[in-house]
Amino acid sequence: MKKAYSIISNLSKDAITILEKNNIKLTINDSDYIPNAEELIALLQEYDVLIIGVKTIVTKDILEHINSPKIIATLSIGLDHIDKEVRKSDLVHVINIKDANVISVAEHIFSLILGLNKRVYESNNLVLQQKGHKKNLHERPEDISNKKLGLVGAGNITKEVVKIAKVFNMQISCYTKNPNNHKDLLEYGVVFKSLDETLKESDIINVSIPLTDETKYLITKDKIELMKPTATFINTSRVDIVDTKSLIEKADKYNTFYVGLDIDLDEHRDLLSQYRDNVIITPHTAGVSKQAIERMDFELANNIVNCLNGGRL
Repeated sequence: MKKAYSIISNLSKDAITILEKNNIKLTINDSDYIPNAEELIALLQEYDVLIIGVKTIVTKDILEHINSPKIIATLSIGLDHIDKEVRKSDLVHVINIKDANVISVAEHIFSLILGLNKRVYESNNLVLQQKGHKKNLHERPEDISNKKLGLVGAGNITKEVVKIAKVFNMQISCYTKNPNNHKDLLEYGVVFKSLDETLKESDIINVSIPLTDETKYLITKDKIELMKPTATFINTSRVDIVDTKSLIEKADKYNTFYVGLDIDLDEHRDLLSQYRDNVIITPHTAGVSKQAIERMDFELANNIVNCLNGGRL
């Protein structure tokens, strides 16, 4: 019998059942406490499988203390909280989720796009201030139908975004490093362009890419300057992909430049705490809808079982 420990305290009943039915003895953290580096090493020495979230940082130092095969299963799409040396180690098999919250993130992206372009947030604020009249909006609401949508990244989330965008008859361009790997998007009328072309020409821009050494600060201040002063910019990926400070500076300069962010606030907490008519921030909630969490737990549990049945441990 293999032993698993879940740092995630609220793992779903379905996920627990899957693991236990497959002869995995599961211990679940009984609090929201996240183990420190030393405690993490102790857990990996005791258990065969460790279930973590994005708040658990796994550094290459753990490798010095592991002498038998382990599974680290993270309840996330991104892997930037796990050092690449760990991900490449022969002794550690890293499992993530790839599909469970894709629809939820895509829906959230469009909630930000529509909320900004339809002035929902600003309108609600005016009502709360007892100024609830359309003449008080700083700019009339806009339709998103037939607008130019520029996508940065061509992964699973982007594919769901494209499906929704077609409902609005949007003209879609996409920047990806490897367009030949994503020819299926051509069936939806997507045109592959360079990053600069995508940023310059689009009315609405969405970023959906993982954080890597290559993508860190991909959207620099210079790239932000390429965007139209009337564009809408959405980022639901990791915060370090975009120069957020420069992005907000552009929003402050042009009240016709709209920004929607679903990010971990971290060092930008003070910057983003100020109300702006043209900015909406959500605290990295896009992929954690009720349904997404259930699907994520279910997918991760099945991936663990498949990994064990495949002789990886």
